[in-house]
Amino acid sequence: MSNPLKEAYDRASLLNDISERETLLQDYQRTGRLDRDKAVRKIQELRLTDSDVAQATAVMLAKSHTPFEQATDQAIANELQMQLQILSAKTFKQAF
Repeated sequence: MSNPLKEAYDRASLLNDISERETLLQDYQRTGRLDRDKAVRKIQELRLTDSDVAQATAVMLAKSHTPFEQATDQAIANELQMQLQILSAKTFKQAF
């Protein structure tokens, strides 16, 4: 049995995660500067709370791993983009 209140909260949370990543990426594209601390925090939070993101990250890290402190802004932006794609796919699945 589904819980409409939980579903509404989950959808709002998902849309918030998408919005935060879009804002970080748009600011980076517009200014050439990435809020690294916020981006890394958002990446790490989603790695811990979303199983699909955790799984995709595990595959990516199996190929190569660079600590965030050594990663370029573009590498961090690429991971934000990957997370954004996963989250966007989830919203599409929820719509159907």
